[in-house]
Amino acid sequence: MPMEVFRKMSLMLLCLAQALSALAARPDTVRIVFIGDVMSHGPQVTAALRPGGNPADPADFDYRSYFQYVRPWFQEADLVVANMEFPVGVQPFSGYPFFSAPPALPEEARRSRVMVFLTANNHLCDRGRAGLDSTYVQYSRMGVPFTGFYRSEGEEYENDPLIIDIHGHRIALANFTYGTNGLPVPPPYRINLLDSTHIKEVLARGRARGAEYLIALPHWGEEYQLTPNASQRNWADLFFREGADAIVGAHTHVVQPVEFTADGRPVAWSLGNYISNQPFPYSQIGMLLSLTLVCDEGGIRVAGLRPTYLWCSRHGMYEKNYTVFPILDWIGRRDEWLDKSEYDKMLREWTALKTKFNL
Repeated sequence: MPMEVFRKMSLMLLCLAQALSALAARPDTVRIVFIGDVMSHGPQVTAALRPGGNPADPADFDYRSYFQYVRPWFQEADLVVANMEFPVGVQPFSGYPFFSAPPALPEEARRSRVMVFLTANNHLCDRGRAGLDSTYVQYSRMGVPFTGFYRSEGEEYENDPLIIDIHGHRIALANFTYGTNGLPVPPPYRINLLDSTHIKEVLARGRARGAEYLIALPHWGEEYQLTPNASQRNWADLFFREGADAIVGAHTHVVQPVEFTADGRPVAWSLGNYISNQPFPYSQIGMLLSLTLVCDEGGIRVAGLRPTYLWCSRHGMYEKNYTVFPILDWIGRRDEWLDKSEYDKMLREWTALKTKFNL
């Protein structure tokens, strides 16, 4: 081989080795998106029924509008997590106070790239054992991982917390609720409750099973309050003492602030509603939270925490069905609303919330 050719080949191999080395040294990035309470109130069920459809036929419901405007956020994420606040599949389908959603709703969430369903919430027992049976079967058939309730104590031990492998990194999700509205959990089912002993067990179990980053997902707080209460802060202290790296809360139906602890661990006190029929002050504003993690030789650290504030438009307001969209992207588009008064409400509440949260 001529010397000049040899030199060129050697240089090419050296450049290739350097490029591969730089690629190997580059930290991995994991992006997780969370949305808040996916509700199924009675008017939502009615609005989702196709024209001329049979309310007893699960195939006659259409929820395509629910996620259409947030799909770009979902598509860019490595993991999308939603709080599914209802049992699924027990007829007649119903809303508050005893929910039962058509399977078409979680199916649409799955098609829209929601990858994990959170189920530890105060409405999961609304339809008793039949509701738990049906929810378990429906979610299992869909192939969507879910966490927060289990068929038995043994299954809870084996699968709690839920550990997801993302780019070779093990992320743990631990979901708990303050209660089930006084309704008993039919044995042998288990629903994770906010119990200090159980929380310690679950978080320790996650670490022992190789979790590199542990996210606590509590269903907690006082409904319709924009600030966390003392109970939430006490539970947060416990979660962090026991090794949680982040907390993302739900249940209050309005958003609460996103903060950091002194050592840099994030807590989103509540994401509020994602979609519902609630018209109360601030209950139509929700939060899509993007958590970006960097994984390198030093471990996993938070590289970004970005809240995107959403508006839940009820049926007949922006368009025929319920839908959700980023507030900032829709400001200035009042003429698009079917009912202009809801645009005015969105702008009024968003302006007030920015002042309250110093956004």
